[in-house]
Amino acid sequence: MSGSSAWTGAAVAAATIGYALFSRRLASTPVSAPMVFTALGVLIGPVGLDVLDLGHDAGPVLTLVEAALALLLFTDAMTVRRGDLRTGGYLPMRLLAIGLPLSIAAG
Repeated sequence: MSGSSAWTGAAVAAATIGYALFSRRLASTPVSAPMVFTALGVLIGPVGLDVLDLGHDAGPVLTLVEAALALLLFTDAMTVRRGDLRTGGYLPMRLLAIGLPLSIAAG
């Protein structure tokens, strides 16, 4: 493991541990986990502290991001109750029928 990837791994681990320590306090605020991790990603990325260098070998980082997104979407989907889908009107259908294809096309 090179020095750069070691620092990247340490930064990601520190961000995850930091969030785990303060997640209960953040639960009562409008700040969500995706907001925190996006801010931390910007902070450790090329725009912020430049700990994460995506110019050389972005493959492992891309795999990590895809896995994190899959876990995030799965855990969010687990919190939806069937009754909320019925009483929410057409919002879930619009999100699935319009928002999902647009997100896939933009990605």
